[in-house]
Amino acid sequence: MINPVRTDPFIFRWAVSGAGYEWLPGRDNKDIHLVPCDEPGVGVYVKEPPSGLFFEFAALKPSQKSIAAFADEHGDLFETFSGFGDMVIRDNRTVAVGTSLTDWKRAIEDMRQLVTLWGHIKQRQLAELKKIITRNDKGISYTVGGRYVLLAHAEIVLDVPFRRFAPKDVLLPAKYALQKELNRRLSDPVTFCVPQLAWTPDTPANHQRIIFRPNNLLAAMWLRFAQAVTEEFQLRVCEGCGKYFQVGPGGRRADAKTCGDACRQRKNRP
Repeated sequence: MINPVRTDPFIFRWAVSGAGYEWLPGRDNKDIHLVPCDEPGVGVYVKEPPSGLFFEFAALKPSQKSIAAFADEHGDLFETFSGFGDMVIRDNRTVAVGTSLTDWKRAIEDMRQLVTLWGHIKQRQLAELKKIITRNDKGISYTVGGRYVLLAHAEIVLDVPFRRFAPKDVLLPAKYALQKELNRRLSDPVTFCVPQLAWTPDTPANHQRIIFRPNNLLAAMWLRFAQAVTEEFQLRVCEGCGKYFQVGPGGRRADAKTCGDACRQRKNRP
């Protein structure tokens, strides 16, 4: 029997240090960086991040302990030698590269702001959206992360025609604002996704298809966030561990209440 062609264009595997991660000062001693622990004989293992990891990341407490625990399970935000991290010299003179605490905090807050905006949109929380969307007779703008962005104007040709929005409506402008911000992340040189022609193990023999391969873990979370906004898959909170997992095509059964057997057994314990 030939396996069905996987239609999800998202293909991503990420290397995680089997020895875990630790905080060490960078060369300039102005910031600390999360780098793989140096444990002889222990390498890395490869895993596919869960579809709802961006939710977990957005809710992550920006502390050294919480960030290190996240990395121990899912890896660093960037490739070790991608150029986005800073070099660290360990006491034993070995070299490591890792993401700074400042960059971790910035990435968490960035994700949190847009996930919160998405939540306001889904729940139609107009009072909250009015704090983000500003409009008058001539233009509509929004503010995210301290950035003021003009979304549409009656006298200026922009990406979105001003006439598309009904008077006093903030819901549709908020959707466009979220789209614009997600597109910024997906096209950023640090977090963009590269289209590639690839052979994939879940397609029939001698079959190729186009996939989008994120550059790093942060890029993968932004892509999954964008897919969730388009409702390409459904996410559910596990009743065992409280984390999000995917149900339906490409995930667990549509009626699943837990993310796996371990959580199912934990939930059923008296």
